[in-house]
Amino acid sequence: MAQERVFDPEAIDEYRQFLLELLDTLENQVIPVLGTGTLSRAPAFGTAPGAAENAAGQYREFHAATWRNLQYLRGTLHGMEAALAAVAASGGEAEEVAAADLVATESDLAAPPAGPPADPGTVGSVATAEGLTVEGTHSGGTAFTA
Repeated sequence: MAQERVFDPEAIDEYRQFLLELLDTLENQVIPVLGTGTLSRAPAFGTAPGAAENAAGQYREFHAATWRNLQYLRGTLHGMEAALAAVAASGGEAEEVAAADLVATESDLAAPPAGPPADPGTVGSVATAEGLTVEGTHSGGTAFTA
């Protein structure tokens, strides 16, 4: 049983305002602390043998990953806000198209497969993303060679 979807511009505006508040917090409180504030400098790691070398490298990796993830989050929030603004400006037209696409996808998934099921004892080759070709057989277990 499918639920009826209704365009609600007030809900879109409310969620958009929520995203803008998150962006404001992220850009004005979190990122400055990591970029130029107290978390922008590595702490002293002590005088134990190897402490500075090991801990400093791990801290740099952690700091870089955290900074990268915050930037990804920032970009995602900006993208979501822009998409919501576009939907609100279109007056729900994009929502109607998305709902129609969803119904078409659901009907495609409900349709039986077009051909016979794959043979579990197949032999062949597969090209990997690195440009290598992997050859072998599959018959319940996997025995492939590169």
